[in-house]
Amino acid sequence: MLRSFKQLLNQVSKMERRKIAVAMAQDSEILLALNAAYSAGLGDAILVGDREQIIKRAEEEHINVKNFEIVDVKEEKKCVREAVEIVRSGEAQVIMKGLCSTANFLKGILNKEYGLRAAEVLSHLAIFESPNYPKLLMMSDAAMNIAPDLKTKIAITNNAIRAAHALGYKRPKVALLSAVEKVNAENMPSSADAAIMAKMAERGQLAEAIVDGPLALDNALSPKANQIKGLQSAVGGKADICIVPNIEAGNIFYKLMTILGNALVAGVILGAAAPVVLTSRADSENAKFLSIATALAVVS
Repeated sequence: MLRSFKQLLNQVSKMERRKIAVAMAQDSEILLALNAAYSAGLGDAILVGDREQIIKRAEEEHINVKNFEIVDVKEEKKCVREAVEIVRSGEAQVIMKGLCSTANFLKGILNKEYGLRAAEVLSHLAIFESPNYPKLLMMSDAAMNIAPDLKTKIAITNNAIRAAHALGYKRPKVALLSAVEKVNAENMPSSADAAIMAKMAERGQLAEAIVDGPLALDNALSPKANQIKGLQSAVGGKADICIVPNIEAGNIFYKLMTILGNALVAGVILGAAAPVVLTSRADSENAKFLSIATALAVVS
């Protein structure tokens, strides 16, 4: 169990040093985050993009660009394809979005001919360090799958569990969220999906984990809420992973944790042949740094 990002960073620093291929790396905040990861001994980077612009941005931020390999490619789609090829060849183990558009970046990753598709479903995993929770908390999916059906929820859950395994969790505790802890299939289909998946986990049909649901969020995170409601759950009050029913719930969860909950956050996209770092321009430099570290940590 990881209690903090400090523990996660320490774990990554002891691993074999890996490389990140960055598509269109001429972005100051991305370069600062990569430089922080390099300086912390976490990993190296291959910067794909306009060489002159990369050097210019690095000099503006007082970054020694000689610490990184630069692959000079100017056109956006070619940058993405080159970064993908670097990962496919094994030269890098993580791929990261720079200044390229999200659409072109994901198209390159999902390309059937030369991409990095490895599973049916790509999903986003957020990791939070909250002052109000005693350990790191993972959540999926707030960014990729809008209204997942049961099959997609199973894939999202398996992606998250396997990432937890890579982080050192043998049997992570997974809470399948709904608004209630009782099944109401007619009015709240997410509760029925959660119950089905919990039974599947019990029968060994999901990746190795302790899974329960449906659970309301207070049941997942608060021992007191379970005590008051008389709910007996191996996951209740101590979840490592929360699986949300749809992207709206995930988006609200994510933003409440960071804005009102003062949580530190990292994010990584799972399900490709390599972890994918796709940060928002609104993310802080520290969030980008922690996302890089998380991606390095979950390399299979």
